[in-house]
Amino acid sequence: MTTREWVDAWFQDIWANADSNSLTRYVSDPFIFHLPGGRKQQVSHESYLSYLQLWRQKFKSVVFSISDTVCQPPLTVVRYRCQAQYLGGWLNIPGKKQVIQMTGMIQFRLEAGFITECWLEDSSFDLYQQLTGYLK
Repeated sequence: MTTREWVDAWFQDIWANADSNSLTRYVSDPFIFHLPGGRKQQVSHESYLSYLQLWRQKFKSVVFSISDTVCQPPLTVVRYRCQAQYLGGWLNIPGKKQVIQMTGMIQFRLEAGFITECWLEDSSFDLYQQLTGYLK
């Protein structure tokens, strides 16, 4: 398995399409997910797939593009962009079927061929501004 294969699987199969087969193939069960602000959760495949399915109800036509990948085993850092159509439901913001852009960086820890831990930093505040017009 190459770095490109599992990175593509994370963004295209797992995150964009909530594919349980790819989650099983590439990610330990459970795994540790670090969120912005220092929050940390141990996440099972079942709970992560439930979250992804909810996320996909709010954001459709999701397209990820990888900007950079830096790999120094056991860690890999990926900088990405995401475009999607927002349908509503995030932070009670009504949907207008608008196209949004997000950016972020995610760091992964791989052990024995599986993602065991990841750290996410994303542009959630910018997304909020896009959807509400706040501070324009």
